[in-house]
Amino acid sequence: MVKKKGISFIVTVFNKEKFIHHTLKSIYENLEKNSELIIVNDGSTDNSLSIINEFLKTNPNVNSKIINQENTGPSRAINKALKYVKYSHIKMVDGDDILAPNITAFMFSEMIRLNLDLLYGHWVWDENHFNYKFNKEYSSAFYFQNPFKKIFLSGWGGFSNLMIKTSTIEEVGGCDENVFIQDYSLPLRVAGYHYKNKNLKPFNIGLTKRTICVAPEFIENRIITNNAQTLHDLSIASINFLNNHNNVPTHFKKELFKKIIRRCWKWKKKNKVTSYFSWDFYNFIKSYIYIYENLDVLKLEVINTWKNEKKIRVFEDNEKTLDILVYVGLDLLGDALIKLPFIRNLKIIFPKSNITWLAGKGASTLNSSLKVISKSLIDKIIDNANVGSKFTDLFKKILPEKDYDIVIDTQKRVLTTLVIKKIKTKVFISPSAGYFFSDVKSNTCKEENLAKELVKMSLLLTYKKETKLKQIPINKYKKKIHDFLVKYPGKKVAICPGASISWKRWSVEKFIEVSEFLIQKKFLPVFFLGPNEKDYFPILKKKFPFASFPLQTEVKKISPIHTILFARLCDFGISNDTGCGHLLATADIPIISLFGRTNSKKFAPYNLQENIVISSRNYSNSSDIKMIPVKSVITAIQNIIK
Repeated sequence: MVKKKGISFIVTVFNKEKFIHHTLKSIYENLEKNSELIIVNDGSTDNSLSIINEFLKTNPNVNSKIINQENTGPSRAINKALKYVKYSHIKMVDGDDILAPNITAFMFSEMIRLNLDLLYGHWVWDENHFNYKFNKEYSSAFYFQNPFKKIFLSGWGGFSNLMIKTSTIEEVGGCDENVFIQDYSLPLRVAGYHYKNKNLKPFNIGLTKRTICVAPEFIENRIITNNAQTLHDLSIASINFLNNHNNVPTHFKKELFKKIIRRCWKWKKKNKVTSYFSWDFYNFIKSYIYIYENLDVLKLEVINTWKNEKKIRVFEDNEKTLDILVYVGLDLLGDALIKLPFIRNLKIIFPKSNITWLAGKGASTLNSSLKVISKSLIDKIIDNANVGSKFTDLFKKILPEKDYDIVIDTQKRVLTTLVIKKIKTKVFISPSAGYFFSDVKSNTCKEENLAKELVKMSLLLTYKKETKLKQIPINKYKKKIHDFLVKYPGKKVAICPGASISWKRWSVEKFIEVSEFLIQKKFLPVFFLGPNEKDYFPILKKKFPFASFPLQTEVKKISPIHTILFARLCDFGISNDTGCGHLLATADIPIISLFGRTNSKKFAPYNLQENIVISSRNYSNSSDIKMIPVKSVITAIQNIIK
């Protein structure tokens, strides 16, 4: 729709109570007949909105509109305002800046004279900006020569010092909503729009030496002076731009890659989160020799550089449908249970992804006894693949033969990694050889616990520092759950007293002592006894006739799913070093795990609860699990229930 000739002022406001009255006053002095004022109150929690309403009440002749919304940042606020613009040109104004007298009339006339799509002027910072004296200089606008190079490589931009044609900002798609600050993304989109299609011509961009506005020299928590936010948004806006503009000359791309890689290194080094003996420094040095032009990998480098900054605001698009392949070796019950937190985490990070699970050695438990769980997490399971173990695999075609967005190798075997790396993908992740073969390298994923290490590896793909695991749906057993709760109301504790290997078993007599303590505390023992613990059933049943034995009394055929199902109904669990402990972890309840000779740090069950691990090695450095005293387990219970 053709806009009327005139100026639409767009003001974005977030907690500007100290400044907004002066900003609006300066705009009011620039208003002409064909103009309007659109104010976006971007979730202010101070008195900004009241001041705005009072100003407009005092000046009823102003053609104005207020948009109130939750805080989303300037980029999204501007795009919201664009829906209501009526005039041919737009003057952007931040909620703490003051416009020079009669400046918009000058900018408007110069844009008409030179047929400009975008006009920039000077921007001054002053500690006493309320009383700033603007010079009465006159400087005609002129054409900006090679604006794309200046903006793209130097991060040049601004906001309150620009005026733009409404048709131009609409054509480029407004501001990039995936970056918080708009100062760089908007001029970049205008200056480089012609690289979107070979048939497009560059927009006309002009400059003037006149001072357009003045801003306060210091504001606490100001976005533009947040270096982390600024450098992050510069980087992400550039990457997003390249993803949508395929005709940018190669030499510009290479220069930008170098700039971003070096920016990431310098930030990490400055903030002492890396060292000269790190992959970060390796990437920094490599950027002087060779540039691997992969925008997906570069974006992940930016994400992992700034994700831990406390004051940074980011937007993450998790709605894309990605094809992800995960390679595992053996996938027996214990192996699969260790990997379950990882795959659950991956599905939270990429909820719409298509995940393929490639089991290189033998059958996958996720395709059999754990299929009820895996079907909500994994789209396709390829087991018995017989790939990744032989040297000759390096010279064979690797199935599946398709391109993926992400391939994750969970193994740490170099030969396996080299084989899996043959699969075509945009991003390859592997912990093998200290992430040497991985596109995204990590100095922080080193973790002794296997399950936690895999979860940390998945977090390399997101801004998230951790995720809250969603409960796995097991809907087909609703009646069993209902019947169990009716039969056993009240507080319950899941107990796994057995193990397939004798040296992993704490004595049943000690479990009886612990159970007696639990009963004193009004907790019902719920014993999970697998096929190897059938001899325990008569002993425990005789001692605790009122206790629950769900695998013996509630189901016809014992399955790992049943352990998870009934454990969910318990307040916490106690387990030996066994697969049952990992099943309790999958039920998302706190666990007390008992370990003997096994490395407890490496194999302890993992979830997001406050779990407690008790190792016999803490008692006379013994590897005998039976050396763990009952008192230590009772103390752990008291810590959980307090």
